[in-house]
Amino acid sequence: MAIKLDSVQRRVLGVLIEKSMTTPGSYPMTLNAIVTGCNQSTCREPVMQLTDSEVSKAAYQLQRQELMSQADPDRTARVCRFKHEVGRRFQWDLSVQAIMAELLLRGPQTVGELKGNASRMKRITELSYVIDTINELTRHDPSWVRELSRQPGRSAVRYDHLLYPDDEVAEPAPASIQGPRPEPAAPSSAPSDLAARLERLKTELGELSNRVNALEDRSSA
Repeated sequence: MAIKLDSVQRRVLGVLIEKSMTTPGSYPMTLNAIVTGCNQSTCREPVMQLTDSEVSKAAYQLQRQELMSQADPDRTARVCRFKHEVGRRFQWDLSVQAIMAELLLRGPQTVGELKGNASRMKRITELSYVIDTINELTRHDPSWVRELSRQPGRSAVRYDHLLYPDDEVAEPAPASIQGPRPEPAAPSSAPSDLAARLERLKTELGELSNRVNALEDRSSA
């Protein structure tokens, strides 16, 4: 059965996957920490301003779909904490989780962008691994990922997840593709390496800010 998630549900799930790898000391997460992660300005496209009630509703819906659960209670904790269940539910390893989280948090990306951005969660050294992973996610029944139409003026192909609900308009797939999709082509190394390096610097600053917020959240819990 295909999983369909609205924009808030996708953001919450992406944040839980992301933070489980980037800030494991603050994971599982409180609702307040999830809201902060959803609304952070780095590593997000688009930047959102979600309310506690919107995130709480999405968390409830994700739990009903068994994509999220409440962590075992801690005797010292005064608030509930939550974790994602994509590893158990879909058997995604950490690298696949990182790639899918990137698509959930930032939307369509090229192979090179996915390699650089996902590596902040789980180190990925080979571009070929991302290509192979995308092909596996595309061939899955139902497919998790698809190729998008090439943008004017851009040579690199982008890929996107397929968790959109039926009533949400997503970018069309290439009209020329019939039958099995071709293997993703590796993008030019120089531009993507530079972009990935700049993105990692932004990410590091964002993660430092997020850790401070997480520590403040824990101290106030």
